[in-house]
Amino acid sequence: MNTIIRGLAATALALTALAITPAAQAQDKLQPYVLAYEGASDLATEVGKVKNRLTAAGFEVLGSYQPYADAEVIGVTSASLKQTAAAEKNGAFAAVVRVAVTVLGGKAQVSYQHPTYMAAAYRLDASLEDVAATLKASLGAAKRYGTAEGRSVKDLKGYHYLVGMEYFDDFYELAKHRSYEDAVKTVEANLAKKVGGAAQVYKLEIPGKQVTVFGVSRAAATDKNANDKTIMADTVDKTFDIKTTAYLPYEIVVDGKEVRALHMRFRMAVWHPDLTMVTFGKIVASPAAVEALLKDVAGGKKNSTF
Repeated sequence: MNTIIRGLAATALALTALAITPAAQAQDKLQPYVLAYEGASDLATEVGKVKNRLTAAGFEVLGSYQPYADAEVIGVTSASLKQTAAAEKNGAFAAVVRVAVTVLGGKAQVSYQHPTYMAAAYRLDASLEDVAATLKASLGAAKRYGTAEGRSVKDLKGYHYLVGMEYFDDFYELAKHRSYEDAVKTVEANLAKKVGGAAQVYKLEIPGKQVTVFGVSRAAATDKNANDKTIMADTVDKTFDIKTTAYLPYEIVVDGKEVRALHMRFRMAVWHPDLTMVTFGKIVASPAAVEALLKDVAGGKKNSTF
């Protein structure tokens, strides 16, 4: 009798496990963005509130910019983000989290990149769950969004949009200079001169490393195919009710003598994995245009033979 009871109990447990598996699996799927909340203030007022909350939570506000009307993006870092960036290969790409305020229909959507999604997509060992928790506590987390079903950590670590398209480490190799110092000075100078319409949003030096991250505005990019508004507001974000403005700005990483950036066919896809080929087709010229602009900023044409 005891054997029968134990058998029935085991069967019940197994059925219960099967019943909860789909929910558990759903919880394991990550979304690229988080809608913190919707506010009723104008853009400037809401941006001020967001910056104050981030600062109070211990984040360092590195800079902000308006890529187009009714939108502003704020680049922030923290001790945890900088520590992770210093410890991990290519961790500099995850050293800054972008928080966006987008005004739509009289409401201000406050959103940010999901740090845990970014950690997986950029192949970090760290999960950045502590950063996600701090953002949630300081700004809120009303809804995660960006894909219909989410993506698993495993999927993200090996992500590419289609066969033959770029992975995380298929970088734009923008330039190679005589030294780290020369590389940083070149990028800074070209951003100050607004080469090709590019401009500096923020700069972050990774502690203990010859690595610097630049956030690059393309709001005034003279080539429309590289322009923030053309790519995002006029094309990609037309497919989203909750806007993905926190995709911006593009980043350049100086790592020693080399200057590189994420390939747009990876970067755009991993942050918008549900986009159709029709939408991608509308910006088919943008990956080459973005590379050309960033190469000019990096001094690649002049210094690539070093």
